[in-house]
Amino acid sequence: MSDSGARSLLIGATAADTKRAVLIWNAIRKYFHEAGLPVEYALYSTYDALCEHLLAGHVDIAWNAPMAHAQSLLAGAGCRTLAMRDTDEDVHTLLVTRSDSGIDSLADVAGRRVALGLQTSSELWLIPVAQMAEDGVDPRTACELVELPSRTYPNLQEWVDDPTIFDAVLDGTADAGVIFEPWLPALSRKRGLDPDAIRVVWRSRPYSHCAFTSRPGLGSTTCDRFVELLLAMDPEDDEIAEMMRMEHLSTWVVAADDGWRDLMDSIEAAGLTGRTF
Repeated sequence: MSDSGARSLLIGATAADTKRAVLIWNAIRKYFHEAGLPVEYALYSTYDALCEHLLAGHVDIAWNAPMAHAQSLLAGAGCRTLAMRDTDEDVHTLLVTRSDSGIDSLADVAGRRVALGLQTSSELWLIPVAQMAEDGVDPRTACELVELPSRTYPNLQEWVDDPTIFDAVLDGTADAGVIFEPWLPALSRKRGLDPDAIRVVWRSRPYSHCAFTSRPGLGSTTCDRFVELLLAMDPEDDEIAEMMRMEHLSTWVVAADDGWRDLMDSIEAAGLTGRTF
């Protein structure tokens, strides 16, 4: 497929938030059209399908979850990291426990019950398991892993999510569990917890989360123009501000492959290359 100068740029995303996806992408499409870079968007049910079409060149740029983005880079086809939300930069996974659990540090979870996500989860398994092992406690061998029920999402994906893990810690099913850090304040607030009810006993090293990924062969001029306009979005504009609120960001920022290096290493070590979920 040739570069997209003679036609509209096609952006792919998943309809993960079925109530907001069309509103978000209509606003983004309108912005780019008015800025002189016509774009269209296509919504996919899964990241597997989106990544397949990105690698085949049917989609020019994909808005990817971390696992999907890392897998696209690992494919070796020439995909590029373009940009991300400011809220995707330098994020962390936490290991949390109840304050009365007797667990004060990572070392204390050895021999205890620990709740993790599915083994294909970037922030709830791959990154924290690898980094906790590097820090001296491999939960796969040093702890009792708690098996939690998965939740079926509208796109039929199965997932053990942060609320499920958090509630397992609260009700004593698990002594400790991993949580994506941005979720912790909201989960504590929704459960009506005192600030000192939950203790953070370990924090991962920073990594990057979602990202825009370019297809193989998409020209640097097009990529650079897309990023330039993305970063120029004015959060004072009412329509842009509403889109950013729904998409959980304050501004877009430039991203580089290094932010996904830990995840890519973990994917390869786990033998999961090629799988997004």
